[in-house]
Amino acid sequence: MAVSRQAARMGATGVTDAIALALFGDLGERLARSFKLHESLRRAGMNVHPRLYAAKLLFNLFVTVFVLGTATFFTFIFTSNVVVRLVMVLITLMAPGIVFAWGLYYPEAKAQERASKTDLEFPFFAAYMTAMAYGGVSPEKLVERLTNIRLFKALREEALRIMRDVKVFGQNILSALERNALWHPSRLYRDFMLGYLTTIRTGGDVLHYLEIRTQEVFQNRMEDLKNRAERVGFIVEAYAAVAVLGTLSLYIFFIISGLISAKGGLGGTAGIILYSFVVLPLLVVMIIMMLSSLLPSQENITEPYAYLFVTVPLAVLVFLAGASLLGGLHPPPGKGVNVGYVRNITLVAAAALITVSVGPAAVYLSKVRKERAISRSLANFFRDLSEVRRTGLSPEKSIIMLSERDYGPLTPIIKRIAGALSLGLHVEKAVRNAIRGYRNWVLRVTMRFLVDAMEVGGGNPHTLDSLARYISTLVDIEDQLRKRLRAYVLMPYFGAIMVAVTSVLTVSMLVTAVSKAGVIGGAAGGMAALGGLRLNISPENITNLLLIASLASVFNAWLSGLVAGKIQDQSLASGFLHAAILTVITAAVLALLLTGSGGALAHIGAAK
Repeated sequence: MAVSRQAARMGATGVTDAIALALFGDLGERLARSFKLHESLRRAGMNVHPRLYAAKLLFNLFVTVFVLGTATFFTFIFTSNVVVRLVMVLITLMAPGIVFAWGLYYPEAKAQERASKTDLEFPFFAAYMTAMAYGGVSPEKLVERLTNIRLFKALREEALRIMRDVKVFGQNILSALERNALWHPSRLYRDFMLGYLTTIRTGGDVLHYLEIRTQEVFQNRMEDLKNRAERVGFIVEAYAAVAVLGTLSLYIFFIISGLISAKGGLGGTAGIILYSFVVLPLLVVMIIMMLSSLLPSQENITEPYAYLFVTVPLAVLVFLAGASLLGGLHPPPGKGVNVGYVRNITLVAAAALITVSVGPAAVYLSKVRKERAISRSLANFFRDLSEVRRTGLSPEKSIIMLSERDYGPLTPIIKRIAGALSLGLHVEKAVRNAIRGYRNWVLRVTMRFLVDAMEVGGGNPHTLDSLARYISTLVDIEDQLRKRLRAYVLMPYFGAIMVAVTSVLTVSMLVTAVSKAGVIGGAAGGMAALGGLRLNISPENITNLLLIASLASVFNAWLSGLVAGKIQDQSLASGFLHAAILTVITAAVLALLLTGSGGALAHIGAAK
């Protein structure tokens, strides 16, 4: 069934391509030459002819114009609403330009993605090349091995392209490497590989070249992470300016306008709801996407997010059950400002958000963060393995001997490898069984290096020593990045608590100020006049303002926790831990403020 569906899709694609070439082939050829699409497509690694790509772009443009033009025509026939007609006209005018511009930009976007992913993996690949060179591995064997290492996703794709040129098109390995590097969008990859090829062809010292250039790669990586940390600081400061200062200003505006307007209007509770539950989440999503582009991670962690399918429905039940026990989602009628209800429903909302976070946070703590401590022990293990190999012991016996030493969280893995080797298992199978279930990317790549180093070079001490040196450098680089980012983690905490305190105090202080001005007594229906303004100071309105402001503050704190986690550990999964902590802190602060404000607001109902 799957094969038949794939064949059907390929057949449909072939028909579409044939129609596009028949209608727009010649025009597509001119378009491809005008915008140099052949260069963009080669840099992007897209296996499509420029003429075909341009023809498909023009075909998509034609279909877009036809469909939207037809929809606009029928809109003018069947509706007389001016707004609907205007919207359809604007969409019809703008969509074709967007489709055309995106079609031209897409290869460049793919090229940037290709370069970014390659640069992310390249320090590990450079270390791998150096280690394999110590074992005497030829360039062709190196590329063949790389095609089987699925941990290198981007560089494995490059290796597959190179081997395709060798196996299918009959090129020699050096020419295929050169062709791949010349058109590669990553300057780091291109310069490194071209220098490597030049060294081989001129009979230079390949080991010396790889050692020097790999050290430069790590140095450049360190500088790059330093620059990324500075840009993260800029993004976090911008987020603080908008999500903290902007939120404070808007909350004060919404609260004041809610007290002035008789019905609340957009400036009252409706404004807070729209901003807090629509605009602010979109802002957080945008910030997280920007941080992801600056702080990419090789670890494809999915376990924490799987728990959301359980915790989200459970959180909804917690909130609905708690709200029903308190009398519903609307404050119960009473004679005064129902601060107790606001406090209790805020705590219920906080409990629901904590319920959402507790599952993913627990998984992150138990697996991911625990595994990261393994990386610091890897360099010590490889260094000791290199020293033991110098005594003349085989790699297998060296690992068995080192299994008696303490390497912290790495010790159970070493013991499992040693136990399997003692039973006569092949090293690759022993390592694969030992690290099964671990998600630490550095651990898995390093153990892959160990297997290859033992297979091709017999675990040469120089190879193991170079791996230890590079692993130690990589771990130091990651630690330095976390230290640079640590200061920015506090900003979401500070901002979320400030928003919560300010929102509640603003309502309390404004109502208290109005009370002291002498306008509350005798106000009919909670309406009063102050300086020509009509104030809606009824207990119901004040209760609603407090309720929406408190719920919005708790939700804002939860979102800020996600941002804090992304900053600290470059993983959104870590954000659930920070979200739970920050929600607890904010809920406690709000509960104290609301309890303290109860006495100041109690006279509102009596005055009415």
